[in-house]
Amino acid sequence: MQYICVQVGLLDTNCYIFFDNNRQGVVVDPGGNSGRILNIIKQHGLNILYVLLTHVHFDHFLAAGDVIRSTGAKLLVPKDDETALSDPGRSLISLAAGGLGTALKSDRVLCDGDEITAGELKIKVLSTPGHTPGSSCYICGDLLLSGDTLFAGSIGRTDFPGGSFEDIRQSLEKLKSLKGDYTVLPGHGPSTTLSAEKTGNPYMSADGFGC
Repeated sequence: MQYICVQVGLLDTNCYIFFDNNRQGVVVDPGGNSGRILNIIKQHGLNILYVLLTHVHFDHFLAAGDVIRSTGAKLLVPKDDETALSDPGRSLISLAAGGLGTALKSDRVLCDGDEITAGELKIKVLSTPGHTPGSSCYICGDLLLSGDTLFAGSIGRTDFPGGSFEDIRQSLEKLKSLKGDYTVLPGHGPSTTLSAEKTGNPYMSADGFGC
């Protein structure tokens, strides 16, 4: 398994392109700059089977339509965020330059515990609401794609429509309970490890949530 991280869009979202040894792959959170994403796909000769969203905020899906049209990939969206695809208040699309619209429709909704198979890739869904109602993390091998739930030293905001401080608190407890260690690939900022966040992130401290 290999992956490429490319920062895209208005908010420097981390878009991840995963692929196996047979060049079967997925794109996670294509938040903008579709040309850059598609060039990488072409350069590596990838067959993209799915576009996965960790949650439905505009900075994580603005390039999804272009990627889907160019690759034939299916769009997979967390169940409790599916309605946000057609709700500009939930997706925050009005904050994008020019208030860009979208006509995305999910091909499959994802629930906690679901598994996605793309070639040799096995991706497990972890529902981690809080940043949005449907916010989800994806586990692929020893990698944890945390979206905007967990960042290096911080967590996602909960003051957007649908956000919940209590829900993200419970989601962080869920991540803390994972056995072993993972490389954490967040939706923004640098990568980290789950063990480093358990010990150094104030929101995952031993008292249950930190300060």
